[in-house]
Order: sequence, then structure tokens, then C-alpha cells
Amino acid sequence: MVHDVVIVGGGIAGLSLARELTARGRAPVVLERANGVGGRCATRRVDGQPVDHGLSFLHGRSPAFLAAMAAARDQGAVSRWPRHRDGEGVPCQPQAFDPLDTRLAPAAGVNALAKHLAAGLDVRLGARVETLALGPASHLASDRVWTLTLTGGDQLRARTVALALPVPSMLTLLGTLSPPEAAIAPLLPLLRLIHVVPCLTVIARYPEGTPAPSWEASYPAQSTAVHAVLHDSSKRPGTPRLTLVIQGRPGFSQRHVDTPEAEWAQALLDEAATLHGDWVRTPDLRQPHRWRYARVAIGTELASPLVAHCEGGAVLGLAGDGLHATGGVEGAYLSGVALAARLTGSEPPRA
Repeated sequence: MVHDVVIVGGGIAGLSLARELTARGRAPVVLERANGVGGRCATRRVDGQPVDHGLSFLHGRSPAFLAAMAAARDQGAVSRWPRHRDGEGVPCQPQAFDPLDTRLAPAAGVNALAKHLAAGLDVRLGARVETLALGPASHLASDRVWTLTLTGGDQLRARTVALALPVPSMLTLLGTLSPPEAAIAPLLPLLRLIHVVPCLTVIARYPEGTPAPSWEASYPAQSTAVHAVLHDSSKRPGTPRLTLVIQGRPGFSQRHVDTPEAEWAQALLDEAATLHGDWVRTPDLRQPHRWRYARVAIGTELASPLVAHCEGGAVLGLAGDGLHATGGVEGAYLSGVALAARLTGSEPPRA
């Protein structure tokens, strides 16, 4: 069987691309290596309580993305979170606090957006693509299709493949093409212009009765280790357990990304305790998470998604937060929408 379109990556870019293609009459299949969709738009449940351990809230200003945010809104969602900030540091996406941007923290967690986008799509979880190849579709050598080989040996074939992955993962997968495709070669230097930074993160839950901080997000300006401390439980209705999410700075994260979790997790807790009090140092539960490809450095994004038309009619598309000038999750969403328009030969909706 030859599929119409196979999308590699079930993050926000891949899901928005799949939804837009479906709306335009195409039949995409989404392959996601993880056991859930969303990428860094991730929510973990800690003893049943949602905790956003990647992106901490949704924000944007384009009508298309605001409509998606509104559709993912649930009862108890907190508008304009974080409402109370501490520190003079710079957030990952400074434009989030521009008056033109709308901010939202869904009560069920930011992954509600990904789940909304994935509804009704053909999404296959636990499907890791190991290699990509181009070969003849039939006995006619002039008609070529993509073959995607998954871990375990299963294969899928498609006339169009779209990669909606972190840029380093894109480059790794494109490196499996042998021989390299002439139409793809000019795209590789452009991808290498996009700078992706890591983020080491610790979920820290505290004993009942621990006084909550007065702020909802702390962005310390002087710390060399801690980029942000998010009071995640301030987004949850009812009486949630006090839970912080501590995010490491890009430099700290890069230096420690391959060191044991216990070392950098304690270092982040110690630094957060220096900033906010010794109580931060000793949670009753901590869960480290290593985001190796956390986000695109501001200013290194390309303006739009990329498309390569290969010999024999095969098409390759590339989308993601580094392939739209807006950047961030909104940029990832708009990149997917824009790539769908290019793949179907129609103009994208106004952002």
C-alpha cells in the first residue's frame, strides 16, 4: 500500500499539518515515536495531578492559533497565567507577555491542545522511523515513492513525506538517504542555521502544608543554572499539592545534558533554594526530565516551512517551530498549517 502522506512527528507542527491536510481532502498518517502526542507540549500526571513539565502555558495572537487554543480550553482554565511574576529574567518566549498576546493555562494541562488537534486523525504511537529511502513505486523507474523503515523492521510507503521533528532529528533522518537526493541537498545548510537548545527540568512536589509562594512564575535574572521556576499547582483547581517545575538555563543544560540525572536535578533544586528559600531543596517527590531538543533559540528560526520536489514525483516537506518566523508553539502550529497549503497548492490562511 502506498499512503498519500506520512507525517513523522506527532508534536504540534505535525498535528496541525495533519488536521489541515485532512480538511483539504488528503489522507495523512502521523507516526510518533513516543507513547503520546504533543512533544514539549507535555503534561505528566503525578498521583493524578496534572503537571506541565515542558511548555508551561499556551500563548499567541494569530486568529488561527487562538481558535485552536479556544477549542482546547477547559473548565477551570486560567487566563493570562502567570498573573504574578517574580524576577527580571527573560522568559523563553518574551512576546508571551506582550499585551497583544493571549495567554492560557488549561486546567488539564497544556497537552490538552495536542489531544484536541489529534482527535480523529490516524496517529500511530510508538512508531519510530529509523531510515528514509526513495525507490521506484512500481516497474516504472520514473515513478518513485518514499519508504520509511520503523524500529522492528515494519515499513510504510508514501508519495509525500513530511518531517515535523526537532531539527537535529530531521538532519539525522535525512542523513540515512543513500544516495543523497539532489533536491534535498540545498535545504540542509538552511536547517543548520536553526539553533536548538536543551532544557533540563525537575518536577518537585512538596509535603502538604508547605506554604505556597506568592508568585506563579519566577524568572531569575542572575542565576547561571535556573532559567525559570514555575508554580505549576497554581494553575490547578481545587486543593492541589504544591508543585514546582524548575527549568535549567540553556548553558547549564548543555553542560550537563549527558551527566547523571541525580547530579543536575539536585543542582537545580539547590539553586532554586538559594533563590526562594531552603524549603525548595527538599521536595517529597522529584522527577527529572531531560529535554535534549527543548526549543529553538530566538532569532534562528527560518521564515517558513521547506518543500523539496524530488525526481519521480516524490515530495518532502519540513515543518516545526524553527520553520516559521513566529517561533514557539504558535510558530510550530502555523508552520504545519503553512506546509499543508504548500503541499496542496493553495494559499495559507492569514495568520
